[in-house]
Amino acid sequence: MATRKLKNFEFAGLQNVETGSQNALHTFDAFETPNGFVFLVSGAAQAVEGEQQLGEIINERIRYYLENEVLADPIEAVRNALVYANGFVFEKRRKEPEFRGGDASVLCLLIRDEKVFYSWLGDVSLFLYTGKRRFPLTWPLEAEVDHDSESETKQVLFLGRQQLAEPAVCEKALVPVDDDMLFMGTGGVWQSLREKSFCSVLADSMPTHTKVQRLIKMAAGLEAEAPVAAQLIAFYNLEQTERSFVAGKSAPPPSVMEKIQAKMEDKPKSTLVKSLLIALGAVILAYMFWDIFLDNPQRPVNVQTSRTLVAEIDSLTLDSVEGGPESSALAALPGDVEYVVRSGDTWGSIYRQYEVCSWFIRNHTPNDGKFDAGDNPVFNTTLFIPIRYSASRRLNPSYYREFSTDKVGNACQNVNETFKRRADQKFVSAN
Repeated sequence: MATRKLKNFEFAGLQNVETGSQNALHTFDAFETPNGFVFLVSGAAQAVEGEQQLGEIINERIRYYLENEVLADPIEAVRNALVYANGFVFEKRRKEPEFRGGDASVLCLLIRDEKVFYSWLGDVSLFLYTGKRRFPLTWPLEAEVDHDSESETKQVLFLGRQQLAEPAVCEKALVPVDDDMLFMGTGGVWQSLREKSFCSVLADSMPTHTKVQRLIKMAAGLEAEAPVAAQLIAFYNLEQTERSFVAGKSAPPPSVMEKIQAKMEDKPKSTLVKSLLIALGAVILAYMFWDIFLDNPQRPVNVQTSRTLVAEIDSLTLDSVEGGPESSALAALPGDVEYVVRSGDTWGSIYRQYEVCSWFIRNHTPNDGKFDAGDNPVFNTTLFIPIRYSASRRLNPSYYREFSTDKVGNACQNVNETFKRRADQKFVSAN
Protein backbone atom coordinates (compact mmCIF):
# COMPACT_ATOMS: atom_id res chain seq x y z
CA MET A 1 0.00 0.00 0.00
CA ALA A 2 1.24 3.50 -0.88
CA THR A 3 -0.61 6.68 0.03
CA ARG A 4 0.31 10.35 -0.14
CA LYS A 5 -1.33 13.77 0.08
CA LEU A 6 -0.21 16.70 -2.10
CA LYS A 7 -1.44 20.22 -2.76
CA ASN A 8 -4.24 19.39 -5.21
CA PHE A 9 -4.77 15.67 -4.81
CA GLU A 10 -4.13 12.65 -2.64
CA PHE A 11 -3.73 9.08 -3.81
CA ALA A 12 -3.44 5.48 -2.71
CA GLY A 13 -2.15 2.47 -4.61
CA LEU A 14 -2.35 -1.26 -3.93
CA GLN A 15 -1.68 -4.62 -5.54
CA ASN A 16 -3.16 -7.89 -4.34
CA VAL A 17 0.22 -9.58 -3.73
CA GLU A 18 3.44 -8.52 -2.05
CA THR A 19 6.09 -6.71 -4.11
CA GLY A 20 9.03 -9.03 -4.85
CA SER A 21 6.89 -12.15 -4.77
CA GLN A 22 7.07 -14.46 -7.77
CA ASN A 23 3.34 -13.88 -8.09
CA ALA A 24 3.64 -10.09 -8.16
CA LEU A 25 2.63 -9.94 -11.78
CA HIS A 26 0.82 -6.61 -11.51
CA THR A 27 2.20 -3.50 -9.86
CA PHE A 28 1.84 0.28 -9.55
CA ASP A 29 4.02 3.35 -9.09
CA ALA A 30 3.66 7.11 -8.51
CA PHE A 31 6.42 9.71 -8.73
CA GLU A 32 7.32 13.31 -9.60
CA THR A 33 9.08 14.09 -12.92
CA PRO A 34 10.00 17.27 -14.83
CA ASN A 35 6.97 16.51 -17.03
CA GLY A 36 4.55 16.40 -14.08
CA PHE A 37 3.36 13.89 -11.50
CA VAL A 38 3.04 10.37 -12.95
CA PHE A 39 0.87 7.40 -11.99
CA LEU A 40 1.37 3.89 -13.40
CA VAL A 41 -0.37 0.53 -13.22
CA SER A 42 1.08 -2.36 -15.22
CA GLY A 43 1.39 -6.12 -15.31
CA ALA A 44 1.80 -9.30 -17.30
CA ALA A 45 -0.07 -12.57 -17.65
CA GLN A 46 2.85 -14.81 -16.66
CA ALA A 47 5.91 -14.68 -14.44
CA VAL A 48 9.44 -14.43 -15.86
CA GLU A 49 12.75 -15.60 -14.46
CA GLY A 50 14.83 -13.12 -12.49
CA GLU A 51 14.33 -10.69 -9.65
CA GLN A 52 12.12 -8.25 -11.59
CA GLN A 53 8.76 -9.10 -13.07
CA LEU A 54 7.66 -7.55 -16.34
CA GLY A 55 5.37 -4.97 -14.73
CA GLU A 56 8.23 -3.58 -12.64
CA ILE A 57 10.47 -3.37 -15.72
CA ILE A 58 7.76 -1.47 -17.62
CA ASN A 59 7.36 1.01 -14.76
CA GLU A 60 11.12 1.45 -14.51
CA ARG A 61 11.50 2.22 -18.23
CA ILE A 62 8.62 4.72 -18.27
CA ARG A 63 10.02 6.46 -15.22
CA TYR A 64 13.47 6.64 -16.83
CA TYR A 65 12.01 8.21 -19.97
CA LEU A 66 9.84 10.83 -18.24
CA GLU A 67 12.62 11.83 -15.84
CA ASN A 68 15.09 12.41 -18.67
CA GLU A 69 12.97 13.62 -21.60
CA VAL A 70 11.01 16.83 -21.01
CA LEU A 71 8.34 17.56 -23.62
CA ALA A 72 6.16 20.64 -24.03
CA ASP A 73 3.11 18.53 -24.95
CA PRO A 74 2.02 16.25 -22.06
CA ILE A 75 0.05 13.98 -24.41
CA GLU A 76 3.19 13.44 -26.47
CA ALA A 77 5.10 12.76 -23.25
CA VAL A 78 2.86 9.91 -22.08
CA ARG A 79 2.60 8.47 -25.59
CA ASN A 80 6.35 8.50 -26.21
CA ALA A 81 7.02 6.95 -22.80
CA LEU A 82 4.87 3.96 -23.73
CA VAL A 83 6.44 3.70 -27.20
CA TYR A 84 9.87 3.61 -25.54
CA ALA A 85 8.82 0.96 -22.98
CA ASN A 86 7.18 -1.13 -25.70
CA GLY A 87 10.34 -1.09 -27.83
CA PHE A 88 12.51 -1.97 -24.83
CA VAL A 89 10.37 -5.01 -23.88
CA PHE A 90 10.12 -6.15 -27.52
CA GLU A 91 13.91 -6.12 -27.93
CA LYS A 92 14.45 -7.83 -24.57
CA ARG A 93 12.11 -10.61 -25.60
CA ARG A 94 13.83 -10.94 -28.96
CA LYS A 95 17.29 -11.23 -27.39
CA GLU A 96 16.26 -13.34 -24.39
CA PRO A 97 13.91 -16.18 -25.47
CA GLU A 98 13.25 -17.12 -21.85
CA PHE A 99 11.92 -13.62 -21.15
CA ARG A 100 8.27 -13.80 -22.14
CA GLY A 101 5.80 -13.05 -19.41
CA GLY A 102 2.75 -13.33 -21.61
CA ASP A 103 0.55 -10.37 -22.54
CA ALA A 104 1.71 -7.14 -20.89
CA SER A 105 -0.41 -4.05 -20.12
CA VAL A 106 0.24 -0.54 -18.83
CA LEU A 107 -1.69 2.64 -18.10
CA CYS A 108 0.30 5.86 -17.69
CA LEU A 109 -1.36 8.98 -16.26
CA LEU A 110 0.31 12.39 -15.92
CA ILE A 111 -0.92 15.44 -13.99
CA ARG A 112 0.39 18.85 -15.03
CA ASP A 113 -1.11 22.27 -14.24
CA GLU A 114 -4.20 20.65 -12.66
CA LYS A 115 -4.95 18.76 -15.90
CA VAL A 116 -4.73 15.03 -16.56
CA PHE A 117 -3.20 13.27 -19.58
CA TYR A 118 -3.07 9.51 -20.10
CA SER A 119 -2.04 6.73 -22.49
CA TRP A 120 -2.28 2.95 -22.39
CA LEU A 121 -1.57 -0.42 -24.02
CA GLY A 122 -3.24 -3.72 -23.21
CA ASP A 123 -5.97 -4.64 -20.74
CA VAL A 124 -6.44 -1.72 -18.30
CA SER A 125 -9.26 0.42 -16.96
CA LEU A 126 -9.55 4.12 -16.10
CA PHE A 127 -12.71 5.64 -14.58
CA LEU A 128 -13.69 9.19 -13.68
CA TYR A 129 -16.00 9.41 -10.65
CA THR A 130 -17.89 12.70 -10.41
CA GLY A 131 -19.72 12.17 -7.12
CA LYS A 132 -22.74 10.52 -8.73
CA ARG A 133 -21.57 8.46 -11.71
CA ARG A 134 -18.48 6.77 -13.06
CA PHE A 135 -17.34 7.33 -16.63
CA PRO A 136 -14.97 4.91 -18.42
CA LEU A 137 -12.11 6.78 -20.11
CA THR A 138 -10.29 3.87 -21.79
CA TRP A 139 -11.28 1.25 -24.32
CA PRO A 140 -9.77 -2.00 -25.73
CA LEU A 141 -7.03 -1.12 -28.19
CA GLU A 142 -7.14 -3.60 -31.06
CA ALA A 143 -4.07 -5.05 -32.76
CA GLU A 144 -3.81 -5.05 -36.52
CA VAL A 145 -5.49 -8.10 -38.07
CA ASP A 146 -3.30 -10.50 -40.02
CA HIS A 147 -5.30 -10.90 -43.21
CA ASP A 148 -3.12 -13.85 -44.31
CA SER A 149 -4.38 -15.79 -41.32
CA GLU A 150 -7.53 -17.91 -41.58
CA SER A 151 -8.84 -16.29 -38.42
CA GLU A 152 -9.56 -12.59 -38.26
CA THR A 153 -10.53 -12.51 -34.59
CA LYS A 154 -9.88 -9.09 -33.12
CA GLN A 155 -7.14 -9.07 -30.49
CA VAL A 156 -6.11 -6.55 -27.87
CA LEU A 157 -2.82 -4.77 -28.60
CA PHE A 158 -0.52 -5.61 -25.68
CA LEU A 159 2.80 -4.00 -24.82
CA GLY A 160 5.89 -5.65 -26.32
CA ARG A 161 4.02 -7.79 -28.81
CA GLN A 162 4.90 -5.59 -31.82
CA GLN A 163 8.11 -3.67 -32.41
CA LEU A 164 6.26 -0.49 -33.39
CA ALA A 165 3.06 -0.35 -31.37
CA GLU A 166 0.97 2.82 -31.28
CA PRO A 167 -0.52 3.35 -27.79
CA ALA A 168 -3.96 4.79 -27.24
CA VAL A 169 -3.95 8.35 -25.87
CA CYS A 170 -6.57 10.70 -24.48
CA GLU A 171 -8.17 12.89 -27.14
CA LYS A 172 -7.69 15.95 -24.93
CA ALA A 173 -6.77 16.80 -21.38
CA LEU A 174 -9.13 15.79 -18.61
CA VAL A 175 -9.94 18.80 -16.43
CA PRO A 176 -11.17 17.67 -12.98
CA VAL A 177 -12.93 19.75 -10.34
CA ASP A 178 -12.92 19.49 -6.56
CA ASP A 179 -14.07 16.09 -5.22
CA ASP A 180 -13.58 14.29 -8.55
CA MET A 181 -11.76 10.96 -8.38
CA LEU A 182 -9.82 8.89 -10.90
CA PHE A 183 -9.55 5.13 -10.55
CA MET A 184 -6.98 3.22 -12.61
CA GLY A 185 -6.48 -0.54 -12.56
CA THR A 186 -5.01 -3.46 -14.47
CA GLY A 187 -7.16 -6.20 -15.92
CA GLY A 188 -10.70 -6.22 -17.25
CA VAL A 189 -12.35 -7.23 -13.99
CA TRP A 190 -13.11 -3.60 -13.16
CA GLN A 191 -15.54 -3.40 -16.06
CA SER A 192 -17.52 -6.21 -14.44
CA LEU A 193 -18.03 -4.41 -11.12
CA ARG A 194 -21.55 -3.04 -10.85
CA GLU A 195 -21.54 0.73 -11.16
CA LYS A 196 -23.79 1.14 -8.12
CA SER A 197 -21.42 -0.88 -5.89
CA PHE A 198 -18.37 0.86 -7.33
CA CYS A 199 -19.80 4.34 -6.74
CA SER A 200 -21.05 3.51 -3.25
CA VAL A 201 -17.46 2.77 -2.17
CA LEU A 202 -16.09 6.01 -3.62
CA ALA A 203 -18.95 8.05 -2.14
CA ASP A 204 -18.21 6.78 1.37
CA SER A 205 -16.24 8.95 3.81
CA MET A 206 -13.64 6.23 4.45
CA PRO A 207 -9.96 7.08 3.76
CA THR A 208 -8.66 6.81 0.20
CA HIS A 209 -6.50 3.75 0.90
CA THR A 210 -9.49 1.95 2.44
CA LYS A 211 -11.52 2.60 -0.71
CA VAL A 212 -8.82 0.96 -2.84
CA GLN A 213 -8.74 -2.03 -0.49
CA ARG A 214 -12.52 -2.40 -0.72
CA LEU A 215 -12.51 -2.26 -4.53
CA ILE A 216 -9.73 -4.84 -4.79
CA LYS A 217 -11.66 -7.08 -2.41
CA MET A 218 -14.74 -6.70 -4.61
CA ALA A 219 -12.66 -7.57 -7.68
CA ALA A 220 -11.35 -10.68 -5.91
CA GLY A 221 -14.94 -11.74 -5.38
CA LEU A 222 -15.38 -11.86 -9.15
CA GLU A 223 -11.97 -13.28 -10.12
CA ALA A 224 -10.30 -14.71 -7.02
CA GLU A 225 -7.01 -15.75 -8.67
CA ALA A 226 -6.59 -12.77 -11.00
CA PRO A 227 -3.66 -10.47 -10.09
CA VAL A 228 -4.53 -6.77 -10.13
CA ALA A 229 -3.00 -3.43 -9.26
CA ALA A 230 -4.96 -0.22 -8.75
CA GLN A 231 -4.59 3.43 -7.77
CA LEU A 232 -7.19 5.99 -6.67
CA ILE A 233 -6.61 9.75 -7.04
CA ALA A 234 -8.88 12.23 -5.21
CA PHE A 235 -8.76 15.91 -6.26
CA TYR A 236 -9.28 19.01 -4.11
CA ASN A 237 -8.22 22.67 -3.83
CA LEU A 238 -8.40 23.11 -7.62
CA GLU A 239 -8.71 26.48 -9.34
CA GLN A 240 -11.08 25.34 -12.08
CA THR A 241 -14.79 24.94 -11.45
CA GLU A 242 -15.83 23.42 -14.80
CA ARG A 243 -15.14 19.76 -15.54
CA SER A 244 -14.07 18.64 -19.02
CA PHE A 245 -13.32 15.15 -20.34
CA VAL A 246 -13.85 12.74 -23.23
CA ALA A 247 -15.46 9.41 -22.33
CA GLY A 248 -14.16 6.09 -23.63
CA LYS A 249 -15.04 4.91 -27.10
CA SER A 250 -16.23 1.45 -26.13
CA ALA A 251 -19.89 1.17 -27.08
CA PRO A 252 -22.02 0.48 -24.00
CA PRO A 253 -24.86 -2.07 -24.18
CA PRO A 254 -28.16 -0.60 -25.38
CA SER A 255 -30.11 1.12 -22.66
CA VAL A 256 -33.67 0.20 -21.69
CA MET A 257 -34.97 3.25 -23.53
CA GLU A 258 -33.03 2.27 -26.67
CA LYS A 259 -34.52 -1.22 -26.50
CA ILE A 260 -38.02 0.21 -26.12
CA GLN A 261 -37.43 2.56 -29.04
CA ALA A 262 -36.23 -0.35 -31.18
CA LYS A 263 -39.38 -2.28 -30.34
CA MET A 264 -41.54 0.69 -31.21
CA GLU A 265 -39.78 1.09 -34.54
CA ASP A 266 -40.75 -2.49 -35.35
CA LYS A 267 -44.34 -1.16 -35.68
CA PRO A 268 -46.24 -3.69 -33.54
CA LYS A 269 -49.56 -4.65 -35.02
CA SER A 270 -51.43 -4.29 -31.74
CA THR A 271 -52.34 -0.73 -30.78
CA LEU A 272 -52.55 -1.87 -27.16
CA VAL A 273 -48.96 -3.17 -27.21
CA LYS A 274 -47.73 0.08 -28.67
CA SER A 275 -49.59 2.10 -26.03
CA LEU A 276 -48.13 -0.04 -23.24
CA LEU A 277 -44.61 0.46 -24.62
CA ILE A 278 -45.10 4.23 -24.75
CA ALA A 279 -46.40 4.27 -21.16
CA LEU A 280 -43.49 2.15 -19.95
CA GLY A 281 -41.05 4.45 -21.72
CA ALA A 282 -42.62 7.50 -20.03
CA VAL A 283 -42.30 5.88 -16.59
CA ILE A 284 -38.63 5.02 -17.17
CA LEU A 285 -37.95 8.52 -18.48
CA ALA A 286 -39.54 10.02 -15.35
CA TYR A 287 -37.40 7.78 -13.16
CA MET A 288 -34.25 8.81 -15.04
CA PHE A 289 -35.13 12.49 -14.56
CA TRP A 290 -35.61 11.91 -10.81
CA ASP A 291 -32.36 9.94 -10.55
CA ILE A 292 -30.26 12.51 -12.40
CA PHE A 293 -31.71 15.80 -11.18
CA LEU A 294 -33.57 15.18 -7.92
CA ASP A 295 -31.84 12.29 -6.15
CA ASN A 296 -28.68 13.31 -4.27
CA PRO A 297 -26.59 10.45 -2.81
CA GLN A 298 -24.67 12.78 -0.53
CA ARG A 299 -26.05 13.63 2.88
CA PRO A 300 -27.70 17.06 2.88
CA VAL A 301 -26.16 19.67 5.12
CA ASN A 302 -27.84 22.58 6.85
CA VAL A 303 -26.18 25.94 6.53
CA GLN A 304 -26.50 27.97 9.69
CA THR A 305 -25.33 31.39 10.69
CA SER A 306 -22.11 31.24 12.68
CA ARG A 307 -22.46 32.30 16.33
CA THR A 308 -19.00 33.84 16.21
CA LEU A 309 -19.98 35.80 13.11
CA VAL A 310 -23.07 37.15 14.90
CA ALA A 311 -20.85 38.30 17.76
CA GLU A 312 -18.56 40.06 15.30
CA ILE A 313 -21.51 41.85 13.70
CA ASP A 314 -22.79 42.95 17.11
CA SER A 315 -19.38 44.44 17.91
CA LEU A 316 -19.44 46.73 14.86
CA THR A 317 -20.59 50.32 15.01
CA LEU A 318 -23.90 51.38 13.53
CA ASP A 319 -22.09 53.29 10.77
CA SER A 320 -20.21 50.22 9.56
CA VAL A 321 -23.39 48.14 9.54
CA GLU A 322 -25.20 50.75 7.51
CA GLY A 323 -23.00 50.53 4.46
CA GLY A 324 -19.32 50.74 5.36
CA PRO A 325 -16.77 48.44 3.72
CA GLU A 326 -16.81 46.20 6.78
CA SER A 327 -20.43 45.24 6.21
CA SER A 328 -19.81 44.21 2.61
CA ALA A 329 -16.88 42.06 3.68
CA LEU A 330 -18.96 40.33 6.35
CA ALA A 331 -21.78 39.78 3.88
CA ALA A 332 -19.38 37.79 1.71
CA LEU A 333 -18.46 35.44 4.56
CA PRO A 334 -20.14 32.02 4.36
CA GLY A 335 -21.90 30.69 7.44
CA ASP A 336 -21.25 27.45 9.25
CA VAL A 337 -22.09 24.07 7.79
CA GLU A 338 -23.67 21.50 10.08
CA TYR A 339 -21.99 18.10 9.73
CA VAL A 340 -22.85 14.83 11.50
CA VAL A 341 -19.73 12.74 12.11
CA ARG A 342 -19.96 9.36 10.38
CA SER A 343 -18.35 6.05 11.23
CA GLY A 344 -14.68 6.02 10.23
CA ASP A 345 -14.42 9.81 9.95
CA THR A 346 -11.04 11.37 10.72
CA TRP A 347 -9.81 14.95 10.63
CA GLY A 348 -8.28 14.08 7.26
CA SER A 349 -11.56 12.92 5.75
CA ILE A 350 -13.38 15.97 7.09
CA TYR A 351 -10.67 18.24 5.68
CA ARG A 352 -10.96 16.62 2.25
CA GLN A 353 -14.64 17.52 2.23
CA TYR A 354 -14.47 21.08 3.56
CA GLU A 355 -10.73 22.02 3.49
CA VAL A 356 -10.98 23.56 6.96
CA CYS A 357 -8.08 22.86 9.33
CA SER A 358 -9.15 20.86 12.37
CA TRP A 359 -7.83 23.59 14.70
CA PHE A 360 -10.56 25.96 13.52
CA ILE A 361 -13.25 23.30 14.07
CA ARG A 362 -11.96 22.23 17.50
CA ASN A 363 -11.71 25.83 18.69
CA HIS A 364 -15.05 26.91 17.24
CA THR A 365 -17.36 27.89 20.13
CA PRO A 366 -20.42 25.85 19.00
CA ASN A 367 -18.23 22.71 19.08
CA ASP A 368 -17.11 22.98 22.71
CA GLY A 369 -17.05 19.60 24.48
CA LYS A 370 -17.80 17.56 21.33
CA PHE A 371 -14.48 15.70 20.98
CA ASP A 372 -12.89 12.70 22.67
CA ALA A 373 -9.85 12.77 24.97
CA GLY A 374 -7.54 13.02 21.95
CA ASP A 375 -9.53 15.93 20.42
CA ASN A 376 -10.80 13.64 17.64
CA PRO A 377 -14.33 13.73 16.15
CA VAL A 378 -16.90 11.50 17.85
CA PHE A 379 -19.29 9.34 15.85
CA ASN A 380 -22.83 10.75 15.42
CA THR A 381 -21.85 14.13 16.89
CA THR A 382 -23.03 17.26 15.09
CA LEU A 383 -20.16 19.64 14.34
CA PHE A 384 -20.38 23.19 13.02
CA ILE A 385 -17.76 23.66 10.30
CA PRO A 386 -16.65 27.33 9.99
CA ILE A 387 -16.48 27.53 6.21
CA ARG A 388 -15.06 31.06 6.29
CA TYR A 389 -11.72 29.41 7.13
CA SER A 390 -11.95 27.00 4.17
CA ALA A 391 -9.32 26.74 1.42
CA SER A 392 -12.00 25.62 -1.05
CA ARG A 393 -12.74 28.14 -3.76
CA ARG A 394 -16.20 26.62 -4.21
CA LEU A 395 -17.14 26.94 -0.53
CA ASN A 396 -15.26 30.14 0.33
CA PRO A 397 -14.92 32.10 -2.93
CA SER A 398 -13.86 35.41 -1.37
CA TYR A 399 -11.18 34.29 1.09
CA TYR A 400 -10.08 30.75 0.16
CA ARG A 401 -6.57 31.97 -0.74
CA GLU A 402 -6.01 33.00 2.87
CA PHE A 403 -6.06 29.32 3.90
CA SER A 404 -4.05 27.64 1.14
CA THR A 405 -1.43 25.09 2.17
CA ASP A 406 1.42 27.54 1.60
CA LYS A 407 -0.10 29.72 4.37
CA VAL A 408 -1.55 27.20 6.85
CA GLY A 409 1.19 24.63 6.21
CA ASN A 410 0.96 21.17 4.64
CA ALA A 411 -0.28 19.78 7.96
CA CYS A 412 -1.97 23.01 9.16
CA GLN A 413 0.97 23.48 11.53
CA ASN A 414 0.86 27.28 11.12
CA VAL A 415 -2.69 27.60 12.41
CA ASN A 416 -3.09 28.98 15.94
CA GLU A 417 -4.85 31.78 17.79
CA THR A 418 -2.59 34.42 16.22
CA PHE A 419 -3.30 33.10 12.71
CA LYS A 420 -7.06 33.14 13.39
CA ARG A 421 -6.96 36.68 14.81
CA ARG A 422 -5.15 37.97 11.72
CA ALA A 423 -7.66 36.23 9.46
CA ASP A 424 -10.60 37.70 11.38
CA GLN A 425 -9.07 41.17 11.08
CA LYS A 426 -8.85 40.75 7.30
CA PHE A 427 -12.50 39.75 7.19
CA VAL A 428 -13.54 42.93 8.93
CA SER A 429 -11.15 45.34 7.20
CA ALA A 430 -11.40 43.95 3.62
CA ASN A 431 -13.00 46.24 1.05
